Amino acid sequence: MNPVKIFIASLSIILLSGTFSFAAPRKQAITMTLPDTVIKEAIHKTLPVNFKLQSSTLLGSVSIDKISNLQFQNNKLSSHITLSGHELNLVTSIAGHDLRMKIGTLTMNFRCDATIRFDAQSQTLYIKPVITEIESSDRQKTDIAATISLLFNNREFPMQIEKLQPFITNAGDKLLNISMLISNIELRPDSLLMSIDPRIVATRK
Repeated sequence: MNPVKIFIASLSIILLSGTFSFAAPRKQAITMTLPDTVIKEAIHKTLPVNFKLQSSTLLGSVSIDKISNLQFQNNKLSSHITLSGHELNLVTSIAGHDLRMKIGTLTMNFRCDATIRFDAQSQTLYIKPVITEIESSDRQKTDIAATISLLFNNREFPMQIEKLQPFITNAGDKLLNISMLISNIELRPDSLLMSIDPRIVATRK
């Protein structure tokens, strides 16, 4: 699972574990601030994260083994990442034929600065990483490490945010159905701020 999706999922769990004791006006957003320490702990407990490479020039899989020095800034994340490549094969084309060169495994470290933006209409979080300071454990595989980084570097990746489950409560002879739509996600220094637009519908029992 993508690390950013992990902390968004964690936010949803925390939100749904509580009980709202008020009914907010339709246009008034509910806000929640989540400390970066909570997000760091959630990420730490889910690593390593494995995924397949999707490239015409490089085959295999990679795993994010470690995320250290994770820092929150205004709509920006900074960290150092340790990534491992497994069963890597470099694909080249000669005279119309694809040839595979076995690379094997490698471990690489790099700095990642990622910006985010949230589109409320599509409920999509866009993440754009910029990778620098690439180091490989095997100097002969430095070019392969650089190739892997190009698959992610300076590209915007969309992540669909799952809808929050509605909250239903009794109110005399009526049922209140409070559905919650995320209206904004912002990174702040040392925290994440989520804004939620509550939609309240009352029905008789």
